[in-house]
Amino acid sequence: MTVAEFRGHCNEWTGDFAVLCGDWVKLGNPTSAGRLTSTTFGTDKIAAGTNNYVAAVQRSAADSSTMWAATSGGRVFVSKNADAEPASAVAFTRVDTPSQPNRFVSGIFVDSGNANHAWISFSGFNASTPTTPGHVFEVSYNPGTGNATWTDRSYDLGDMPITGIVRDDLTGDVYISSDFGVKRLENDDVSWALAAPGMPNEEVAGLTIVPGQRKLFAATHGLGAWLLKLDSDAETTENRDK
Repeated sequence: MTVAEFRGHCNEWTGDFAVLCGDWVKLGNPTSAGRLTSTTFGTDKIAAGTNNYVAAVQRSAADSSTMWAATSGGRVFVSKNADAEPASAVAFTRVDTPSQPNRFVSGIFVDSGNANHAWISFSGFNASTPTTPGHVFEVSYNPGTGNATWTDRSYDLGDMPITGIVRDDLTGDVYISSDFGVKRLENDDVSWALAAPGMPNEEVAGLTIVPGQRKLFAATHGLGAWLLKLDSDAETTENRDK
């Protein structure tokens, strides 16, 4: 269905609803060969059994046509026409290489000013993939060549699975979540540190940043949601599960 057809049939106030409205549609080739987990995109990094699926998707605020996606087996893709019509015209380019872990991709954060620049986190342990270690990577995609440059920013994190990642585009600081709270990598630094005092040493399932409000939210497993005010002189966390 095109956008014009959608508006004609499915507009809440003026649509005739002559067709079924609201269905999700597959992006790209709608057959099994078009799945990002299929052998169409290679025979590597295919997770076993039912664990093989798309694990993360992130659109770009800088360019609505750009979307990053990743799979549970460690594949990473970029689409430069994610909003194409029809949906089957959307194309994905695989940008990971054999040097990156074949582990679960737990988060993607796309630079708000550059749709071809992202930060990506991996779950799992380096011990499981000793020849391809790493938990946090900075990735720059070149749409002209279809290739990407990967830079490992794990530094001194240690071998711990990462559950989520965001970046403060104002300062350049990167924040990651894990089973042990939230850590921060200051811009141009090479050492990770506790993001702020006051939060329990607890599993954090994910992070959300609201740049305009200068706020970072962390969702824990069982101990509520927490807020970090990014502009405070002495950054501290507070429980917002009220």
